[in-house]
Amino acid sequence: MMKWIRKSKTILAVLVAVSMGLAAACSNSETGGAVDATVTSIVSESSSAKDTVEETTSTATTKEETASEKTTKAETTTESTTESTAEETTTSESATESTTEETTPLESTTDETTASETTEEPTSSEETIMPSETADPSDSSEPENPEEKGLVVHFIDVDQGDASLIICDGEAMLIDGGASDKSELIYSYLEKYEITHLKYIVATHPDDDHIGGLAAALNIATVERAFCSVDEYDSRPFSSFQKYLNKQKVELEIPEAGMEFPLGGAVLTVLAPLTESESTNNNSIVIRLEYGKTSFLFTGDAEFEEENTILFSDQTLKSTVLKVGHHGSEYSTSEGFLNAVSPALAIISCGWDNAYGFPKQTVLDHLKERDVELYRTDMHGDILVYSDGETISVETEKETDGDVFVAPVIVAPTPGTDHECDYICNKNSRKFHYPDCEAVRKMKESNKLYFKGDRQELIDEGYSPCKICKP
Repeated sequence: MMKWIRKSKTILAVLVAVSMGLAAACSNSETGGAVDATVTSIVSESSSAKDTVEETTSTATTKEETASEKTTKAETTTESTTESTAEETTTSESATESTTEETTPLESTTDETTASETTEEPTSSEETIMPSETADPSDSSEPENPEEKGLVVHFIDVDQGDASLIICDGEAMLIDGGASDKSELIYSYLEKYEITHLKYIVATHPDDDHIGGLAAALNIATVERAFCSVDEYDSRPFSSFQKYLNKQKVELEIPEAGMEFPLGGAVLTVLAPLTESESTNNNSIVIRLEYGKTSFLFTGDAEFEEENTILFSDQTLKSTVLKVGHHGSEYSTSEGFLNAVSPALAIISCGWDNAYGFPKQTVLDHLKERDVELYRTDMHGDILVYSDGETISVETEKETDGDVFVAPVIVAPTPGTDHECDYICNKNSRKFHYPDCEAVRKMKESNKLYFKGDRQELIDEGYSPCKICKP
């Protein structure tokens, strides 16, 4: 019986302590204290709950007489009000047991309460993550690599030749590859930019200074489709190109004017050849690339003959950037063709101190008169033109103090000038040329026939005049 009484005393004492705490809380609330501040105050007092219980128990023991009298009264009160206060007593006992038997949950309560007070400034890792759960789902996606978006055209400095690497939205293609002696350069260039796959490879025509390095490209990169203006040609560079295409089981195609191909977000349109010509230059594949509001025109070695054919075909020629035909030869880029293209920027691919004196002054003058911004590989090295679909920008390998609109001086002697002759004939093609004709420079010495005399004599012997220099 005494044991039960002592236990009752202890419980009653605890109840009294809790009641006093609640009374204090209500008092703070009545005096205008904020709800959050009140909660903080309660949590602060609860943090020393164990000390409060011990102190209360001690007080109950030392004042046994007083507690005993109150216990008797409490027993009577408890018995008489059991039914009416059962719910309240149960709640109080539950709270008391939680306070006296468990100390750890008090720490959890403190954490939870503090978290509710600091919602605006989360401190736990879980709370920091919460905002992203309500964020826009599109914000959680990984950002796209900016280097894989947009268009960049590399006009590669291959000395006296042509090579253009085009990368659009992560897809790549190569138009021409310079001469055979630039094979290592082409391989290294693709390796530098980590190009191991080409969607398209294009040999605008089979001359060595355009097709020579393409075999090297096929040694580092696979290709989906390959194009050339012819599918047969008697030369070692062409045979090498064909050999490596065969290894990849890719068939060489001759494109037709009007064909369109996608490259990323760009569209490629074949403009020529429209007719067959005896000149490989005038059989060049001409391609127009359109990306957004910007466009590029790649002309190979097209000369007046092919330019005129394109002009009369009513195809779209107007382009932002023009790759000037035939390295700036005087037999290319007629004023009518240039007016139709109306470029804002032009690129000439040619070699420094080349034997042909390209680009020619007449072409440079035509470009300057139209306020075309000009870049040359012989002066700027590699030229990169970027497009975002709206505007273009240019990056060059080298800076130059020279005037891009001034033609170079020919430092090498013109082939054939050591011979006193009026015409030089090609014994294989049965054509005759002026000694300074570009075709003569490409002619093997063993094929040359130096002729002094009247042109009619050559015609009578079965030779026909060159359509380039028109002797």
